[in-house]
Amino acid sequence: MKSQTFHLPSHTVTVSRVGNVLEFTTKNDDGDVISTVPRTFAESVPLLRKLACKAA
Repeated sequence: MKSQTFHLPSHTVTVSRVGNVLEFTTKNDDGDVISTVPRTFAESVPLLRKLACKAA
C-alpha cells in the first residue's frame, strides 16, 4: 500500500504501511504532527472506513 492522505476539517491524516502495521499520522493545518499511531491491519479497517466517509 502506498501512503494515502485524507483531508478533514482542521487536520490531515496520512496512512502508510510500515512493516506489518499501518501507521496513522495526524497533522494540523500548520503541518505540525499531532500524533502518530501504529495499528494492525484488523484494527485499521474500521478506521479507514470512517476516514473515507468523513473525507468524501
